[in-house]
Amino acid sequence: MMYICLVTWILLSAVAGSDVTLSGQVGRSVRIKCSHQFAVTNAKYFCRDPCTDQHILIKSGQPPTGKYKLKDLGKGVFTVTIADLQKSDTGTYWCGVERYMKDTYRKVLLTVTDEVTSAAASVKTARSSERSTFPPPTISFSASSPAQEPLSLEPTGGHAGVILYTVAGLVAMVIIIGLCLIALYKVKRINRSFGASNVLVHRLSTLQ
Repeated sequence: MMYICLVTWILLSAVAGSDVTLSGQVGRSVRIKCSHQFAVTNAKYFCRDPCTDQHILIKSGQPPTGKYKLKDLGKGVFTVTIADLQKSDTGTYWCGVERYMKDTYRKVLLTVTDEVTSAAASVKTARSSERSTFPPPTISFSASSPAQEPLSLEPTGGHAGVILYTVAGLVAMVIIIGLCLIALYKVKRINRSFGASNVLVHRLSTLQ
């Protein structure tokens, strides 16, 4: 019998549902919906972690206590409302169902944020959305009017100027090479004339 109860509890825990994660703002209320299988007539309760007897906040069949209200919707589904949220309410809670052997639970993660901060974030998001709605202005130029043509960083003349500079450079190089050749030719002529004079002087001296 004990093993049958243990298997039953494991199955009930497995089908209890996934964790509930929600957030609320300071001063407002939040409603938590919990569901459990095979818990139509079972007592339900809502507690804060670690969910011992002294941590039970409200139980089914009890009137609203302080800021907590539990409503059994039947078929194993119930809701818990927490009013007047404060930052201290942030934490881990458990939706519990009383069982014959061991209770089953569903984990609830609650985060309470500051209302002013949330409002500022909403305004920032709205402004970002407005900026993204309007595309950046575009500037178009018409080809019919020369004054509206887009500016160009290329100098006037373009490729023609480059060709002109290249030709001028080549002509200058040809002139320089020509002058060098002429100067070299003159030096050779002078050397030859000087050599012929020396030979003539040498012959005359030998004749004497």
